Amino acid sequence: MSKKRIFSIIGVGNGQPDGLTEQALDEIKLCDVVISTERIAKSLSSVCEIIICKTSALAKMALTTNAEHIGILVSGDTGFFSVASILNKKLKSSGNVQMICGINSMQMICSMFGISYDDAHFFSLHGRKGNILGAVSYNKKVIVLTGGEQNAQKLCKTLVSAGLEDIQVSIAQNMGSDDELIIRDTAKNISEMDSFGELVTMLVENSNAADRNLAVLDSDMKRGNVPMTKQEARWIAVQMLDIKSTDMVYDIGAGTGSVSIDMAKKAFNGIVYAVEKNEDGIELIEKNRKTFGCFNVLPMKGDAISVIDRLPTPDVAFIGGSNGDMQEIVNKICKKNKNVKIVITAVSLETLAQAQSAVSIFENNGVTQVNALRGQMINDKTQFYANNPTYIVYGSNNA
Repeated sequence: MSKKRIFSIIGVGNGQPDGLTEQALDEIKLCDVVISTERIAKSLSSVCEIIICKTSALAKMALTTNAEHIGILVSGDTGFFSVASILNKKLKSSGNVQMICGINSMQMICSMFGISYDDAHFFSLHGRKGNILGAVSYNKKVIVLTGGEQNAQKLCKTLVSAGLEDIQVSIAQNMGSDDELIIRDTAKNISEMDSFGELVTMLVENSNAADRNLAVLDSDMKRGNVPMTKQEARWIAVQMLDIKSTDMVYDIGAGTGSVSIDMAKKAFNGIVYAVEKNEDGIELIEKNRKTFGCFNVLPMKGDAISVIDRLPTPDVAFIGGSNGDMQEIVNKICKKNKNVKIVITAVSLETLAQAQSAVSIFENNGVTQVNALRGQMINDKTQFYANNPTYIVYGSNNA
C-alpha cells in the first residue's frame, strides 16, 4: 500500500489565493487531505480544508494519515530554499513524491521593482548562519531571504558598519497579503527602522561591485610606510591556504591589507578579519578595502593576542607579523580550531626560526622559499631586480 501513496509537495507562492498557479489549484483538488503550517492554512482557508501542524512535523503528519494522496503546502517555490527538499528525503521511501512548483519570493520582488534576476546572486539567511558582506561586495544584485536573528534591520546595520551605508536596498515583507510592506531606501535609513518581521526578502544593489577574479597588484595598493608582502609571495601564500568561499579567515599583522584583500576574494561568502595594531596600518587597510571594494575585510585594531579572543572560530589564518609572539598567536588560533590551516611569511632567519617552531605542533608542516625577479625597462632594455627572498611556512593537521 505504501508505494501507491502519493505525496504532492505544492509551492503556494506568497501563500495567498491569487498567488496559486492553476497547476497548484488542480493538484490540491486531487488530494484526499491537505496539510500545512498555521500561517498558510489561515491564508488559504477559502481554497480547501487544511490540517495544521508545525513545519518540523509536516513529514510525520503526512506519514501518519491514512489517505492515499496527501498534499503538503509549502511557501514559495519547492526548488528555492524550500522545506520541500527535506520533505522529499523523509517521504520518498513511503510513496511517490511529486513537486508542484510555485512563484518564489525572488521572482516576486524583482517583478515588483521591474528588475531582472538573471544576473543576481541569491541565498538565504532565514534561520541560517552566514554573512551578507561578501555577496554584496562581489555582486551587483543580491537577493537574500531574511528571518530570525538575521533580520533585515540587522543585515542593513552590518552593511552600514562595513561602509556601505549609501547602498540601495529594497525590502518586501509579506508580499501579497493585507499587511504587505514595501520599502526602497539606503541601507543606513533601513537600518534605523524596526518594523520588520519574519517573512522579508531583501534586494541589495551594488553598482560598484568588485571583480573577485582580478589579481591584486602591488602597484594598486596604497602603502605609505607600512611593510607589505610582495605580490609574488602573497599569491603563493594565499593559494597554499586553500581558502573556501565561506571560510572565516584571520590576517594577523595585516599591514596594508594586501593579503587580506587577496584572501577576501577567495572567501567571497566569508569574512577576513584584518588584525593590525598600528594606526597607520588600520588606516591603510580601511582605504584599500574600499578602493578594491572588498567589504568582507574587517579591520581589527589591537594586539593579536587580545583581538583573537574576540573573533569567531577561524578556518584558515595567515600571519604576516607577530611582534615576537608567534608561538602564543599560533597556540591561541589552534585552541579555537585544532584543524585550522596556518601560513606564515618570513623574510628574516629569526622570524623563520620562530615560525618553524610554532608550526611544529601540526602533523603536517614545512617551509617553502620564494625568490622573484621583476623586470624594469632602462634605456630600452629590460633589467631584472630581485625582491627579498620570502619564506612561506605552513602547518595543518589535515593531509
